[in-house]
Amino acid sequence: MYYKVRRGDSLARIADKFNVSLASVKRWNKTAGRKKYLQPGDSLTLYVDITRQY
Repeated sequence: MYYKVRRGDSLARIADKFNVSLASVKRWNKTAGRKKYLQPGDSLTLYVDITRQY
C-alpha cells in the first residue's frame, strides 16, 4: 500500500502504526531512509496486510 506522510510523522511512528519494523520501512523506501526528515505529502510504500484493521 502507499502511505502519504502527514505532519508530525516519522519513519518509526509509521512503522509502529502498521506493526512493521523500522528496518523494513527503510528497506522498502530506500530514498526515504536516507533523508533526514520526512515532508508532509511524501509517499511511502508499505507491505502490510491491509485486511487487518490499524
